[in-house]
Amino acid sequence: MLRGTWRGGPARWACCGALSLGLLGAGPQTALAAPVIDDDRIAVTGLGPRPATLVVDRAPLRLTVREADGTVLLRSTAADGRGPTPVLALADPQPLGSNPLLPTATRYAPLVVTLGARLRTEWPAGPWEANTLTGTLAGTRVAATRVVAARAEGDGAALELATDDPGGTTVELRLLPAADGAVRMRVRALGRAVPVAAVAASFASPDRDERFRGFGGRHNALDQRGQALLGWIQQQNLGAGPLGPGVAAVPGTGGDRYLFPNGPTAAYSVSPSFLSSRGYGFLLERDELSNWRMASDRPDAWQVEVDGSALDARVVPGDAPRAIAALTTVTGRQRVPPRWAVEPMLDRSTVAFTGNAAQYLRSVRDDLRRLAELDIPIGAYRIEGAAQLAPQDLRELVAELRRRGIRPIVYFRPFVSQDGAGTEQPEVYDEAIRRGLVVRNGLGQPYLFPGNFLGVSALLDFTNPETVRWWTARIHAALDAGAQGFMQDFGEQVLSDMVFHDGRRGDVLHNRYPELFHGVTRRALDSWERANPDRGPVWFFTRAGYLGLDGSARHEHGSFAGDGNTDFSRSSGLASQAPDMLNRGIAGQYGFTTDIGGYFDFVTPETTKELLLRWAQWAVFSPYFRLHGSINSGTHVPWNYDEETVARYRDLSRLRVRAAPLLHEQFRRAARTGRPVAAPLWLAAPDAPGAATADQEWMVGPDLLVAPVVTEGATTRQVPVPSGCWEHGETGERLDGPALRTVDAPLGRLPWFVRCGTAPLEAAAARERAGCRDRRAPASRITTVRLARGRVAVRGTATDPGCARRRGVRRVAVAVALETAGRCRFLTAAGRLERPRDCRRIAYLPATGTARFALDRRVRSLPAGRYRVWARATDRSGNVERTGVGDARRARLRSSAQALR
Repeated sequence: MLRGTWRGGPARWACCGALSLGLLGAGPQTALAAPVIDDDRIAVTGLGPRPATLVVDRAPLRLTVREADGTVLLRSTAADGRGPTPVLALADPQPLGSNPLLPTATRYAPLVVTLGARLRTEWPAGPWEANTLTGTLAGTRVAATRVVAARAEGDGAALELATDDPGGTTVELRLLPAADGAVRMRVRALGRAVPVAAVAASFASPDRDERFRGFGGRHNALDQRGQALLGWIQQQNLGAGPLGPGVAAVPGTGGDRYLFPNGPTAAYSVSPSFLSSRGYGFLLERDELSNWRMASDRPDAWQVEVDGSALDARVVPGDAPRAIAALTTVTGRQRVPPRWAVEPMLDRSTVAFTGNAAQYLRSVRDDLRRLAELDIPIGAYRIEGAAQLAPQDLRELVAELRRRGIRPIVYFRPFVSQDGAGTEQPEVYDEAIRRGLVVRNGLGQPYLFPGNFLGVSALLDFTNPETVRWWTARIHAALDAGAQGFMQDFGEQVLSDMVFHDGRRGDVLHNRYPELFHGVTRRALDSWERANPDRGPVWFFTRAGYLGLDGSARHEHGSFAGDGNTDFSRSSGLASQAPDMLNRGIAGQYGFTTDIGGYFDFVTPETTKELLLRWAQWAVFSPYFRLHGSINSGTHVPWNYDEETVARYRDLSRLRVRAAPLLHEQFRRAARTGRPVAAPLWLAAPDAPGAATADQEWMVGPDLLVAPVVTEGATTRQVPVPSGCWEHGETGERLDGPALRTVDAPLGRLPWFVRCGTAPLEAAAARERAGCRDRRAPASRITTVRLARGRVAVRGTATDPGCARRRGVRRVAVAVALETAGRCRFLTAAGRLERPRDCRRIAYLPATGTARFALDRRVRSLPAGRYRVWARATDRSGNVERTGVGDARRARLRSSAQALR
């Protein structure tokens, strides 16, 4: 046994109770401002330093958000005085995603209620299932006109508003303070004779240069001013391929950014929030379908409209960094990945309809042989077709990957199907239907539809506890079999008329479904990691996302762009990736991963050598580097091309390995602040020429500028250079900014630049090494100490598994003591309690695992009584972390304990 010194005995060991008290007392307290209610207006002020104030003028009704110094950030439009306005729209939204030349008429007033009926038609099947097709709206739009009653309600205020509806429709408006200086409003429309179809809020935008940035993974632009957007997750939107020039010439299609079938602003991952260049952030806190008119049909105003009778929103004051931090605090931020996940990955994708298990197995084994022979670095390998392999073959592959130091990754999706994708066994469909694990229709029967791969499909119901248990068991089984991560695909297929176990319908849960899906998986991972402390950490990435209040990003490590075309297009090819990444990144979904080489090759050619290398260059300094494949041709591995492709891809993979410490460092910062790993120039280098609209360049930290080539056949690149001196990362060429400079960019060269006098890749690697050498920084920490049923259990993790490995930590040892009546007794390897001659000398017992470690021992002959249990861990690198947990009571043969964290 290892020997150590217990300095001062158990009384000197840190205890969780003391830590909790310290946390509760930390930080200054902020006084709450009482709501102000007088004859002219009502005002509520946010919480924290520099808060905003939301002021409501009684009559005529108007809402204004002011900064602490009185500056107006946001003000609703003035009442229009039009009175009730009939509305009839026979095609809203416009079919095939084109912008209507004659948009549906709306009213611009502070709060607008649509009375009547809205019917939306969705794609019922296939790869676009649940995407909007078109819709009709018939009814009357009425507006709130004045405050008729107001009262204080806690720290906020509750208001009753009259409308111009002769039928007596009223509106309840609640004003609430929120953290980070934010203010919230909750609107409820109460129709008397006619049902409420939608509620809208309208705001002035007097500055025609005001920019609206955000809204999730949109491809079309970083500034959505002038756009009409739909807040509805939509899948499988594709560029027009060879038909692109003809489609671009049609008015209303969005030109070269048109996507079929839902238009240029369609997105797999949607955020109901944006940042304004006027110094505020706005978040819609509803999940139902929303319509956003961002100065699209009126140049001096914008409006958000939500289906149903409720609208909740939050306004955050401050510049972009402050607003990003505040909004992502409540929507969620993606998690810091394990260190290995930022190194190169390879996906062996399945070939739909024509592939088979034997062919797939040969491809995987050939990949592993080629990677070793060609000396291409790789940290993880995804076996997409794991479900079609024989169990013994899969076990052998997983074992071989682990022997090579490569993490195995597998595949999951939230629907069961009898299809030919090669990613699911047909008997899983039968089991899910038999056990009632799927979403139902209005008659209570399983809701069946032709799925993305045209087989009969059913969507899993994650509001059903039985489905959750079944799914958790599937996740645990994959991890028990050796997987260390997975792709969590799809999640967009919720049709409005689906009925869920908890009674909610699809029109309410369509956007919320990814959070349910990813949340169940996250909890399954957490429970598995607690039970297997020596096997983690696990990593997973997703496709569908909704980045609203308590959104899906908080559960995941990464998210991919969806199924892009195998071309260079701005719509869905290589040039669409950066706008998507930069837009979703500011909403907490900064772990963007692209499919290197593209995926969807039905309407575009197979991935060419040029496209593969340019896409790999693009990915080197993106959050993740993952080679994928196409649906028809499979994985486009470099050895399928020529020797030059192999050599250049190997060089790019090695460059990625050099960049990994910096990117992992940026992930940790993003988790703390919300600032994205890949930051747009408007945020990170606003003095660069054209930074406000630059959507093909980004910064990684303050000293690395990336400007990849995204144009087919290009051999030069125009670069918006920020102020100061910048040096090309490969050629050493120096550029002075701010200026637009043209640099040579032949096929083998990626334009990336570092600030002169800095070496961000080397500096991050040095910081990583230094952190591992810092003996003052604990390499291990104890998370749980528990005494129950005569057993002592200790659980803990490495503070940084990579550092623990680089420090040479091979095992962790734990000492356990039980204290009662002022006496300390130590647990021995034999499970007995001994009282040493010197209480400062303790015996350490070996734990299992290092990245996650555990000690579980039975205590023999434990007398009845009250105990305080103490544990201390050492990883033999000179770093010790202490923790304590108490009281455990033992009565006869049973004991109970509560673990304090």
